[in-house]
Amino acid sequence: METAIKRLLLLPSPKTREIIVDIVAYLFVILFMYTAANKLLTIKSFSSTIAKMSFIGQYDLILAWGIPILEIVISIILIIPSLRKLGLRAALILMVIFTVYLVYMVLSGSKLPCNCGGVISSLSWQQHIWFNVGFIILAVLGIIFNNNNKNNLQ
Repeated sequence: METAIKRLLLLPSPKTREIIVDIVAYLFVILFMYTAANKLLTIKSFSSTIAKMSFIGQYDLILAWGIPILEIVISIILIIPSLRKLGLRAALILMVIFTVYLVYMVLSGSKLPCNCGGVISSLSWQQHIWFNVGFIILAVLGIIFNNNNKNNLQ
């Protein structure tokens, strides 16, 4: 009976959920390591750009180093299976913060460039918001499927 209910709810099998969680985790690892590397390679430019934001001001250097280091730390946590739940939650929080920042930039009419690096920098602010929303959805799915696997909803 329980299996029939799960099929009706279209819950993937435990192995499929595990694969989805792995894919989500490694997509975040790729994203965060890519953007962290770009930020660190252009640290002076990144720092000077965020220094132009009135609400950051004197904390530009701390954030310029702190953000990519945080992205790297979250990436490492995501690679460790026993810490993956924590990593997915941290990735979700960071993506929500980044998205709130992007929405602020759009609403304020700011013309500051994006310092995410590479291809992501070429996105418009609106495209970047949708990109982030996609990753937020992935993080939520990863958390849900990771929790389902841990709760033995097999």
